[in-house]
Formats: sequence, C-alpha cells, structure tokens
Amino acid sequence: MATSTACATWRHQALGAQLLTAELGGERPLLYLSPLSACQPLQPARGGVPVLFPQFAQWGPGRKHGFVRQLDWQWVGPDEPEADRLSYGLDVLPGQWDGWLHAAQLRLDTRRWADGLDWSLQVRNTGQSAFDWSGGLHPYWAVEDVWATELDGLQSCPGRDQLSGLALSPQAAPWRWGQEGMECLFDGLPDLTLRCATHELQLSGSGFTQWMVWNPGAALAAGLADLPPGDERRFICVEPVCASRPQHLAPGQTFTGTLSVRWKARS
Repeated sequence: MATSTACATWRHQALGAQLLTAELGGERPLLYLSPLSACQPLQPARGGVPVLFPQFAQWGPGRKHGFVRQLDWQWVGPDEPEADRLSYGLDVLPGQWDGWLHAAQLRLDTRRWADGLDWSLQVRNTGQSAFDWSGGLHPYWAVEDVWATELDGLQSCPGRDQLSGLALSPQAAPWRWGQEGMECLFDGLPDLTLRCATHELQLSGSGFTQWMVWNPGAALAAGLADLPPGDERRFICVEPVCASRPQHLAPGQTFTGTLSVRWKARS
C-alpha cells in the first residue's frame, strides 16, 4: 500500500517515489498537481515529478513510460521529518514486470533549497546481463498560462515534433506554444529558462541527453479523465530524458542523471 508523507512545503509518496507538490517559501507553487489525482490513489498522480524507467513513451517494446512509477519505492532517509532532502530506492528484479529480464537498483535523491530543488536519479545494473533503457524525470512545472510562456535555450538544438513527425528548424527567438499542444524532443541538454508572467525557472541538468517539452493542449486534455477542464493551461512539462537514444548499462555500471531548478521573480 502506498504511503504519503508531508515535509514542510512539499509532499511526496512511496508510489513511484513521486514528489507531488513543492512550494517555495510556503506560497509559490513550483509544481502542478491535478486536484483529480486524489480520486485515483493507487495510480501515478497527474503532476508532480514522475520517474520514468525503463522506457520513455514509445521508445521500446514495453509499457509506455515504464513501470517504476507504479511500484512502491523504499524510503531510505533521512530520519528527520523536517529535513531538506529525501531519498527513495527501488530494486527491480528479473521477470518482475512486463517481461523485464534484468536486475537493476534505482535511487532518487531530492534536495530542497530556498529558491529551488535538485534531483539525482541513479540506475545501477545489479544483474549479470547488460540492458538498454530509456526514461528520465517528468516534472509538471506550474505556470499561470502556458500560452503566455516561453522557453529560452533551445533555439540552436536539433529537435523533432513527435506529433507531426517533422523536424524542428532552429530559430532565433525562444520557443512559444499555443492551444494546439506540444510534444517536442530536443537533442542536447543545454541550460534553459522558462519564462512566465510573474517568474522564471532556470533549468539545468547532467547525464540525461535530451529535453522533452510536452503539454496535451485543449483537444487531448479533453480526453484525460484526471485533468479538470482548462487545467492544461496551468502547466508545462520540460523533462530531462534519454528517449530516442537509450542508455546501455553493462553489469555493475551506474548511470546518474541530475536536474536542478531555480525560481526567480520577474520585475
């Protein structure tokens, strides 16, 4: 049975090691969480920061976005309830899920600062056979209105619109999107700035090889049972991932991917 924990201005749960909410200074929401997610307590929440492994979206033969977000992770610290860090671990065994034939150990560490959060995801091959995997972190960043949001830093990155299958040409201006929705995969992991009306988020990472930018748009959101009407405008997912280029891990090897976000008010 999944358990939920509250720690000062964040909430998280053992199911999927998912950070559900985070508020900076106790008042500024950093992450979006659908109010309808509470109606599906044994399912991954729509929002927060899901962990995706061993498959990202359609890149692989298994379940879309993998299976670790549907498993209870183990709490590995700290013991202090008001600590500014939290850690979860998960041992994945051969044959445990979706025909998975390998042994792996995952650890997710989260650290809170006054103006943001840091994540570190480790994947270790603990078995006797090598495997390829794709996945990453899937944060839902809270915004006032996604139509009035722009993303700076991807202008020179090769990209592809996964909805149309068309390549994205480099552009001089920051990326902006409207009500049609987006699913855009960019090669490389440059530092980014997500600008909203009142604030901006500075995003950086390491280890992961690509940024995915996703929002369902009005048409797709209408078919999502766990999303209230119009709430697709309240978030944008800018995700550090290894998607179209899976990672190869030999026995004993470890992958480490990180994500950092810093919040800054706009004058």
